[in-house]
Amino acid sequence: MKQAPYVSVAAAFSKGLATQMRPSMLFAIILPFVIALMTAIILLVFVWGPLDNWLDNTAMHWGWFQSVSTRLSGWGFATMSDWFTGVLSFVALLVVSGIAGLAAAAILVMPMALKAISTTNYPELQREGENATVTSLANTIKVSTIFVVGWLITLPLWLIPFAGIALSLFWGAYAFSHMTRLDAIVEHATLQERAYVLRNYSRGFWTIGLICAAIALIPFAGFVMPVFSILVCTHYGLMAVKAVRAQQQLTIEGNTRVTGRLP
Repeated sequence: MKQAPYVSVAAAFSKGLATQMRPSMLFAIILPFVIALMTAIILLVFVWGPLDNWLDNTAMHWGWFQSVSTRLSGWGFATMSDWFTGVLSFVALLVVSGIAGLAAAAILVMPMALKAISTTNYPELQREGENATVTSLANTIKVSTIFVVGWLITLPLWLIPFAGIALSLFWGAYAFSHMTRLDAIVEHATLQERAYVLRNYSRGFWTIGLICAAIALIPFAGFVMPVFSILVCTHYGLMAVKAVRAQQQLTIEGNTRVTGRLP
């Protein structure tokens, strides 16, 4: 196939915002939020202490951390870890609870969102996917596992100045893009189209994920992002499938005209 046809990320955001304003999609925001809140409460009660101790022990092996900690002790802090690692553990667990909300949105909200979007915006797009349910569930488990493990492994890097912002953006972009990009096209795209879209439009999905991750850093905006990212990625994915099929059709018609063998 020729170069992949262009699909606008900006158009996907515009369409996603319009879809988000529908009453059903506004109501859908509540479900991921409730699940994320319940997960956060459980994690803070049972995991916060052990995580704080682990992070504190890890940090105290770093010479620069001990040096800064000693200086801060003169400003009224016994050690830097008395407050910083505790706050860091608190934030980390909130982020992990956020991925639980995103996973819940992918499993429970995605089918409703996909039906609404495909019926209203892409009624001409035929469903030619295979094993959609199993594929979507496997992808949700895979992305959630990679996110949680990767987040915890890179957590000590937050102790490096400004690294926390970069890590938040990276892991947020990964979660928002990879949790939904396969679900967005799995019901409509054939196996060949699915592989082609995921390969050639990966940068677009990453861009959407990065923008959503940046917006999620704004206070309270993170409550909306699980559902909104689903809507934007779904529009982008279905736009890509539609563009790829249109290009294929033009190629077939062009080859037919060149051979001059119309029936």
